[in-house]
Amino acid sequence: MSHYIIPQMVYDDLEVFKKNHAEFLAGTLDDLTFKTMRVPFGVYEQREANTFMVRIKLAGGILTPKQLLTLADLAEKYAHEAIHITTRGGAQLHYVKIEDIIDIITTLHSIDLSGRGGGGNTVRNIMADPLAGTAKDEIFDVSPYALALTTKMLEQKDSFALPRKFKITFSGSEADRGYATIHDVGFIAKIENGVKGFKLFVAGGMGAKSRVGSKFLDFVPESEVFLYAQAIKQVFDQNGNRKNKHAARLRFLIEELGMDEFRRLVNVEIEAIKAKGDWEMPTTEIERTGGDTTHEPFSVPENISKWWNRYVYAQKQEGLYGCKVPIHLGDIHFTNARALANALLPFGEDVLRFTGDQNLYIRNLTAPQMASLHDILINFSKDVSKPTFFGDMVACTGAATCQLGIARPRGAVDAIQKRLEKLFDERDYDALQGFKIHLSGCPNSCGKHLIGDLGFFGKVQRNEGYSYPAYNVVAGTRTSGDGTVFAQKAGDVAAFHLPAFVEEVLDTWLLHVKKYESFADWIDDGGLKIVEEISKKYVEIPSFKDDKNPYFDYNAVELFSLKGRGTGECSAGMYDLIEADKKALKEALEKEEKDYELIRLLAARMLLVTRGEDARDKAGVLKAFKTLFVDTTLLNAYFGTMLEGDADEKSIELAEEVIKLYETMDNTLKFAKEKELAAVANAPKEEKSAHFKDLSGVACPMNFVKTKMELAKIGSGEVLEILLDDGAPIDNVPKSVAGEGHKVEATTKEGNGWRVRIVKK
Repeated sequence: MSHYIIPQMVYDDLEVFKKNHAEFLAGTLDDLTFKTMRVPFGVYEQREANTFMVRIKLAGGILTPKQLLTLADLAEKYAHEAIHITTRGGAQLHYVKIEDIIDIITTLHSIDLSGRGGGGNTVRNIMADPLAGTAKDEIFDVSPYALALTTKMLEQKDSFALPRKFKITFSGSEADRGYATIHDVGFIAKIENGVKGFKLFVAGGMGAKSRVGSKFLDFVPESEVFLYAQAIKQVFDQNGNRKNKHAARLRFLIEELGMDEFRRLVNVEIEAIKAKGDWEMPTTEIERTGGDTTHEPFSVPENISKWWNRYVYAQKQEGLYGCKVPIHLGDIHFTNARALANALLPFGEDVLRFTGDQNLYIRNLTAPQMASLHDILINFSKDVSKPTFFGDMVACTGAATCQLGIARPRGAVDAIQKRLEKLFDERDYDALQGFKIHLSGCPNSCGKHLIGDLGFFGKVQRNEGYSYPAYNVVAGTRTSGDGTVFAQKAGDVAAFHLPAFVEEVLDTWLLHVKKYESFADWIDDGGLKIVEEISKKYVEIPSFKDDKNPYFDYNAVELFSLKGRGTGECSAGMYDLIEADKKALKEALEKEEKDYELIRLLAARMLLVTRGEDARDKAGVLKAFKTLFVDTTLLNAYFGTMLEGDADEKSIELAEEVIKLYETMDNTLKFAKEKELAAVANAPKEEKSAHFKDLSGVACPMNFVKTKMELAKIGSGEVLEILLDDGAPIDNVPKSVAGEGHKVEATTKEGNGWRVRIVKK
């Protein structure tokens, strides 16, 4: 099987999303609420108003020629003519109209692909070694595990409402081409005592406070891959920081808890998952249609030998070959995608992989079959005829489309290549085989700048009061299952000077390339200082009066500024909804003429999402609020009476109490009152029971008088429990008791009345 299985739950979720989509188009569902629904389906708003991007999950980068044909059709009909390969080996369609997204998602489902979990606080596209199943150094093929784990994660409801995004990958060898050491959960293939399994890394990642993953276990049997991935996810789900999205990734949690406590929590979840059952993860080997390898010895034609030597490699299967196809900036025009897909159809299903470096691999072809593709590939991408490092320039979309982008790295790549192409006859760029240049438009590392030999991430600089685009420079990464090292800070350069800076660094490296095994070795042996010195030449720019060009970013028609930069949509979720309702509630409270119905609705709705409730209509909101906040005693029963009938001025009191409750909420969505109730419930029971008085049937104010009489009989710190009727008794007595300084520890629904627990002052 060469695809993951979309579970019924995803189809059910799509039906709900269709309804949300229709309501949004009709104007009955607000933008913010719709955003929290569309982003987990991989639908993002772009920087250009009213344009959207649809992200598609390709587990392990795997897709068939037939699927590529359908993506080409979608790109032609709905997108900006191109299929974009992401830095997680998935696919994206850009400049999509919001009206078309349901048609796109439905078509994707018809070819066994989905965008569910493509964005937001979800389990993202699961990656794998791009050479999985073909590499000579691999322990075994990890592709089936990426597919099977994708299926299992799509089946779990908690995969789509996490504190932050959650990334998983598989590598087939210690070369760690799948980057297991820098993921939230990373598996590296291993065989121990004849049993297939994996070395397990956790809590790696790039971006704010980048962190190399920690080795969690030296060996996890293949049968327990889902068990550990799910247990780690559940610990993250229950303990991750939901209040601060800038400190919400798993790497922050593990630093907060410490590895020992994190291990303990994971082991607790493992036992819980085992007790629940259904944790096995069956895998199916991918079927390969191999060509005839018994042909006469193949001699590579002279006219394609340069291409062959640069990009074609012999697989571990004798007589079969793979080929790296460099894709300029990850963009494939639909006509080229269609031509390649049609050419590959006769060779079977397992002949294509998209990669995290925004390229693709063709695989499982005989030498004559591979040679027959040369002319198609030359037209397929302009980078095919160039040295390999041109295709190894990775860039995120940056400020061209991304809400968070500062600089425009795609334009920078074009400028770099344009400058270097003029030097082909003078430089031996083929000596730089494997050299990677990575660019991100901001510090968030979507261009994975920390794992480039030479990396850049966008920043803002100012000169004489004018802003201009610039980049931080990093250099010298190492990736290995024995220990990954991120690239080191190596200076700053103005975006305008980036091509000249890259040219000089490469010229310098070419002088040393034969003396070192890697660029990182040279960086560690004095090269870092050299790069830093080179960067100093390219920091300053002329005054705006003398030359305006440095104040424009690449492919921009306006002066550089952060205008249009907004809030990223990756973390769209519950806090967006809470803060939106809170803001609207405060505005309603500040108005001279109060709309009590609106105040009550906003107050009741504001925190429902923290309990997993998404009711939006008035009746549903008020009912859910009473069940989740009043009946559970998070709020006093007094507030329950405000939910009945028409709203009045008491709604202001309700609003103020809800805002106070929100201010006590911690990063795991627990309120201070919840912790108090839990402490009471878990406290050792005293041998002596609490004093008790049944006041049901006793009306106000006599019920309060009798309560005071009972309190007079007990000492300070002792407990009195009373039974009160619903309505006025439960509304008034606890407030009166608290007003006299006693502590109302709990109010619990009991039959038709309420049990109130009071601690005497």
